[in-house]
Amino acid sequence: MKEKIETITFKHKVTLFTFLLFLVIGALSPLSGSDWNSYVIGKQGFIECFKNIDISDGRLLSGFLVNFFSYNKILFDIIFALLMSSFVKICNDLMGTVRNKYIYLYPLIGVLLVSVFMFSYNYVSVTGAVCYTFPSILIFIYFYNLLKYEEISKRTLIMLIIYSLLIMTSSIHLAITFFIANLIYLILSSNKKNRVFYFIILLVQFITLLISVHYLDSILIYTDANQIANNVPYLIDSVFSNNIVIIILGAIPINYLLADKLEENTYCRVVITLFDLILLFSLCYNFFYYSPVNLNLVISKYNGIFATENWYYILYFITYVALFYISTNHFLKNKKLKNIINTINVSCTILALFVLVSPIFDKGNIVFIVFSIILIACLIAKELNIKVYVKLTKTVLALLLIYYLSMFAVIKYVDITRTNYIKEQIESKETNIEVKANPIYLVWRHNPSDVFIVKDFKKYYEIPDEDTIEVKYFGIFEKIERKVKE
Repeated sequence: MKEKIETITFKHKVTLFTFLLFLVIGALSPLSGSDWNSYVIGKQGFIECFKNIDISDGRLLSGFLVNFFSYNKILFDIIFALLMSSFVKICNDLMGTVRNKYIYLYPLIGVLLVSVFMFSYNYVSVTGAVCYTFPSILIFIYFYNLLKYEEISKRTLIMLIIYSLLIMTSSIHLAITFFIANLIYLILSSNKKNRVFYFIILLVQFITLLISVHYLDSILIYTDANQIANNVPYLIDSVFSNNIVIIILGAIPINYLLADKLEENTYCRVVITLFDLILLFSLCYNFFYYSPVNLNLVISKYNGIFATENWYYILYFITYVALFYISTNHFLKNKKLKNIINTINVSCTILALFVLVSPIFDKGNIVFIVFSIILIACLIAKELNIKVYVKLTKTVLALLLIYYLSMFAVIKYVDITRTNYIKEQIESKETNIEVKANPIYLVWRHNPSDVFIVKDFKKYYEIPDEDTIEVKYFGIFEKIERKVKE
């Protein structure tokens, strides 16, 4: 009994720790380049946030929230930390009773192992987080509530409708995926008591989706087969290459599945080893997605046999997805949980296909797929009673904490010194403003690198329009840049 209480307490501590960690990271993070214009709008007041919503991409609510949260960043940091800790809590709650309490650290480690692109855009950028990460986590919260309550009360119904409205008005692709997912779950669900409530929720979602699509100012899907075929490498790059470490973790249930199915085969170990080696080769090729600095100043992307855009890698990842889905059905025993996970799996497939067919697809949507892999990998790890190496788990988490906190401490220092230096130049009536470049890529588009970003940058820092901007690297990064240009 005492051990059980300690395990439950540890789980709550992990949730609290996740909240505090992302709150600290948020406090150290400056606004990204995508948020500067939204900050200027939000500064003008609540009404202006509404007036300046661009709903031509189907984002009826997220446009307002981006404007509002960019100016009220402290509030954004709190809500984001709450949602991230909620996702970790959902993963741990779904795992239920475990033999080793340190397995509850796996979801937290998982969300910290995403690529630099995803961290900077989906975690640090207000725009990316509000439009994609917020609704993605709300989808998990929504289905968690469906799993949690045997019978939906009117209070729960209202809560689920609110979740639905928030999700359906954030990202058009997530909205369509979420609506289809609900249809699938309704078909899979054997709970007839809640059917009426499901239909009410679906009706609300369908009406909201129609409104969102109505305001869409571009075609939602391609009709050109050649264009779709050309998007296949982009799909592999977006879903797999960018987050290859998470994909490697997702291979754990596949390893166990292959071991189960091929246990009497002489070549069982060879097949599993070859399957894993392909992923490791992919990691060697795509390691720069995890680099906090721009390695393109030093190296260029190698286009060779290990490039994940090659046809044999495409076939490999199709096999990977199929085996991952099969392992879900093979290892998960709880029927209701399996229905939820199968619904999420199908949702991920639909979302991935949007990469192929939609000209307005944004990579930010991929966060839902990555979080789904983290959740499912954790569930199967618990189901299989995979041995938890406590010292290794603690070491990995400690290294990740040191890495992120030190990186964001440097980012905060660069941002403060840059801001002060810009103010000094403006006060001195300088017409060519030197801007210290942030070398760390954990903040999305933090350097004014193109015409549109420069325009927003000037508005944010109140730099006169007629002034010019010169972005300069300092220290070792200045030497690297000079060497590369030579």
